[in-house]
Amino acid sequence: MKFTETAVAGGIEILANSHYTAIPYDCTELSNLAQSGVIPAGTVIPSNDAQALGVLLSDVALDENPNGTIVIRGCVNKDKLPAAPDEAAVTALKDITFLPFDEE
Repeated sequence: MKFTETAVAGGIEILANSHYTAIPYDCTELSNLAQSGVIPAGTVIPSNDAQALGVLLSDVALDENPNGTIVIRGCVNKDKLPAAPDEAAVTALKDITFLPFDEE
């Protein structure tokens, strides 16, 4: 058995506070969202449109473990996401509040 390890960035903190609800999500079929085999934290899952279910909490290296966690309720720093949420995605994610990031 051969083990490999994909180096991913330390991750970004997409959450605006510690009050959120997240659920497991199998990202196996989402290779189109990956960059060099990794779906970055903050990606709207499964697509950035009216089909949106949540926001990926941390990076997912598809070759190693395609299981991720998506935030379905809470406050997310929209400026820390790899792509701005589409208006239809924001509507679909009615339990997520997208806040601007403030570093003060």
